[in-house]
Amino acid sequence: MNIALLLPGQGTRFTEQVKELWLESPEARGLIETAERQLGYPVSEWLTSDLSKDTHKAQLATYVGSMCMYQLYKQQIGLYPSYVLGHSLGELTALTIAGAVSYEEGLQLVDIRGKAMKAAIEQQESLGMMAVFAAPEQVEALAAGWDEVYAANLNSELQTVISGTRQAIQEFVKHHQLEGVMLGVNGAFHTPYMKEAAEQVYEQLDGLSFSTRLQTQVISNKSAELYDFTNIRGEIAAQMVSPVRWKPSVDYALSKGVQLFVDLSPNGMFVKMFKSLDGVFAFHSEETISLLRTELKDDIEVNRHYDVFSRALGIIVSTKNNGTDAEAYDNIVMSGYNRIKSQIGKEASPEDIRQTLSLLELILSTKEVPADEIAEYCNRLAWKIG
Repeated sequence: MNIALLLPGQGTRFTEQVKELWLESPEARGLIETAERQLGYPVSEWLTSDLSKDTHKAQLATYVGSMCMYQLYKQQIGLYPSYVLGHSLGELTALTIAGAVSYEEGLQLVDIRGKAMKAAIEQQESLGMMAVFAAPEQVEALAAGWDEVYAANLNSELQTVISGTRQAIQEFVKHHQLEGVMLGVNGAFHTPYMKEAAEQVYEQLDGLSFSTRLQTQVISNKSAELYDFTNIRGEIAAQMVSPVRWKPSVDYALSKGVQLFVDLSPNGMFVKMFKSLDGVFAFHSEETISLLRTELKDDIEVNRHYDVFSRALGIIVSTKNNGTDAEAYDNIVMSGYNRIKSQIGKEASPEDIRQTLSLLELILSTKEVPADEIAEYCNRLAWKIG
């Protein structure tokens, strides 16, 4: 099953019910504790609070909560996501899941981003955002000729979020006879109003390192294509002043063969957003998790029966040998294959996993499998085994 994960942005408040699901998991509890220890903030309290007027707190709570949702997905479903997509702030969660940054680095990144955006908001007055019930193409065209109003989130066929001054927003929808609802935020996100904040974030990320060895693919909500990992720092800053091309991003995932989307928001917001799209499943309650497990029961059952050794053998036998050195094939490929095969049935220790991944990489290199394919095989296997 070709699966993509959908990750929410700021403003998605978590309920006590959802929080209770996390607290049953030592891994999720550990994420919350790490955030509080590293940052010195009462993140656990923030998770279920109304933070609509404090973008710094809201972003940190959303990031930590979304990573907890992701841990729950790994434990309850455990199927590899071919793609991850994040809405606005959720793209930083996606980058963490993909392995571009560690969780601790992600906390630092979100802290920097949230503080910069909060400072920008405090220097400006009467800014806001409105969800307009109209197609993105229509709203973009209308906003192009209007001062102080921008199409900020191209969410779905029937929803576009506009940003700007509150007065200009009201005049815009009245003039064009559009219907909409003001959002509970006090900033004009994903517009030029965030230019100063974006520049600050770019500068402060100078010392942060990024990995380009990914465990899964990230679809950029700025370009609605695969994320540009040659300039991660620039992409993170540019995204803050660029529209969230959410519907085009989902369309891109569909064009790449995604069969099922898992909505990791705390309220099923993406299921509601894409009502006309089959294959979007919520994951915010025991009931919705059960429904998803039922939908994927065959895949989950097959996945459960294969350990790291069996998966590695499957990769080895399914890849073509492009090498011409018969001696190396016997000494490395066949010998390595038999070594891994002898481990089947054994409970793998962390050291066993490390050695198996290292040996798999050596075997595939000997077979002269392209480097990008080797990285994909190894990263995908690393994800599956945690």
